Amino acid sequence: MHELPAAARLAAWGGAALAGSASLDDAAARVAGTEDAAHRVFGLPGETGGVNVAYALGRLRTAGVTGLRLVLPRPGDAGGLPGPPAFNERAVGHGAAVLTIGGPTPLAVLDESRGAWTVHVVNPDPRTPTSLRDAERELHRLMREATEVLLRLDVARWEPAAAQVLAHQSSQVQAPALPLSFPPNAHHVLENSRRIALIVETARGSDGAAVTAAEAATRAQVLRELDAAARRGVEAACSLPVG
Repeated sequence: MHELPAAARLAAWGGAALAGSASLDDAAARVAGTEDAAHRVFGLPGETGGVNVAYALGRLRTAGVTGLRLVLPRPGDAGGLPGPPAFNERAVGHGAAVLTIGGPTPLAVLDESRGAWTVHVVNPDPRTPTSLRDAERELHRLMREATEVLLRLDVARWEPAAAQVLAHQSSQVQAPALPLSFPPNAHHVLENSRRIALIVETARGSDGAAVTAAEAATRAQVLRELDAAARRGVEAACSLPVG
């Protein structure tokens, strides 16, 4: 996770551009990242073909969209997706969706890979997304509990790299690239969330030191909870606060 996924970059930098704290061109460059500079957006209302990201963000801003919200669903965890079901299923398959905030029509954007994005009309969503403060609180709670459980299962023996990350000593995760206009705790939550995601990724690469079925089940449950908390943290950190 050295570079944020494209959907996270779109939510963060696109949201900043919509709020006027980043230029449209800078946001488009950040969305493209280091791999592909030719991103195109298809299906934007009123457009018949693909448009570049800066133009798409400008059109959204003119239409009254005030921010963007990131959702990182997984099979069995579609929380945050507004529907309809066909869109939710597609978003789960992609692993990420970016939802518009404000504007006359609720929209969602999916990263189709290779620099192509598609826009979809979605259902209105009256639910309140996880706040940055709640995401931070949940991360801290789960980290305390997970540390106790994984150390009891001898985390250092089942995967030394995961133990190093768990001890907050890893140098593998670089500083997050959120807009400077985002609050300091957003940067902090994003950094911790990415570190926890690295724990999960590393831990899932081995069976661990758990030798009984109960230990294995406990370890798997801890990793599922950490994964969910890390995704909620990235979502909250990359979604421009409203109000």
